[in-house]
Amino acid sequence: MKPLLVSLSLVLGVGTAAAATPVGSGYTQPVFLTAPTGDSRLFVVEKAGLIKVQQGGSVSTWLDISTQVDTAGERGLLGLAFDPGFASNGRFYVDYIDKTTLNTVVASYTVNASGAVDTGSAKTILTVAQAAGRSNHKAGWIGFNAADPGNLYIATGDGGSSNDPDNNAQNLDSNLGKLLRVTPGSNGGYTVPTDNPFVGVAGNDEIWAYGLRNPYRNSFDRQTGDLWIGDVGQGAREEVNFAAAASGLGRGANYGWRVREGTIATPGIGDPTPPNLTEPLFDYGRDVGGTVIGGYVYRGADASLNGKYVFGDYVTGDIWSYSGGTRTALDSPFGGFQLTSFGEGGDGSLYAVGIDGNIYLLAAAVPEPASALLLALGLAAGLLTRRRRS
Repeated sequence: MKPLLVSLSLVLGVGTAAAATPVGSGYTQPVFLTAPTGDSRLFVVEKAGLIKVQQGGSVSTWLDISTQVDTAGERGLLGLAFDPGFASNGRFYVDYIDKTTLNTVVASYTVNASGAVDTGSAKTILTVAQAAGRSNHKAGWIGFNAADPGNLYIATGDGGSSNDPDNNAQNLDSNLGKLLRVTPGSNGGYTVPTDNPFVGVAGNDEIWAYGLRNPYRNSFDRQTGDLWIGDVGQGAREEVNFAAAASGLGRGANYGWRVREGTIATPGIGDPTPPNLTEPLFDYGRDVGGTVIGGYVYRGADASLNGKYVFGDYVTGDIWSYSGGTRTALDSPFGGFQLTSFGEGGDGSLYAVGIDGNIYLLAAAVPEPASALLLALGLAAGLLTRRRRS
């Protein structure tokens, strides 16, 4: 079934959420933020190859692989995901572009008993060959879904250049322009889940979905397991794809690139209908923005955002919520060419990350504690009531 198509330029809600709260600054080109479930720390990924950990106002370097990472163009350290069993096995995963080969590498690391990263524990899980001489469209998001335990999802861009000249996104013999799904091995490498759509048929076994251009930032809804993909457009449309966990999580879906850009035929390519086409849930034109930054469905105490998908645009710095076909503008702390990512804390709090080195809390996961004044007033009222009754 095709989803209801929505042009965001036509449906605009009115209203804003509470102003963003600054929680971090001084980072160097941060591109992602995440945390293990239940962890109060924030783990901030810097493009040059560092992961920093922030606990309150204290920031320290947690992992430094800068000597291994190429940072030209859209290359860099681009993704971080914590193993679902991180609390017991200490394992996490990174996605980066290797300085020597210029290929995508997904590797695992573990922490020691004190919580420090054991740099000697590095194990390569998977590599994806990149075309020589092209430094864009590397995507880099990786993530686990609580609704699909143990399987790691890996987003890859089409490898770069205009109009995907190698037709990677539609080529099922290439792992570029795809969403991959593998089961990482504890000692490196991976196995392929037997229910991946191209196991036993034509196409690479690792592929879960295809037809993507540059799915740079994606997420799973922490409550439902649904998948949201923010796929950066070329010159006309930016798109967000959606796959419900209850309907197969987009197994085998073809999101249309390179012949489709959002809901239109890619200018200059023509209008063939690719097989198994899944249209985006919604898209928007260059009159609205220029580079979609996929976000998260917020689950928390802010009633104005609870259950809504929060996303933004790098070119404009705008941030919106989306629900039921309506895009609602939110207060954004960023100007144009600053917003690089959204992130979830270990408690589900929602954050926005800027390439300028600043991090903001957009919405807390739990109600803010009552102020000391309110507590004092409540205590005084209670004492007065008891005295009147005695």
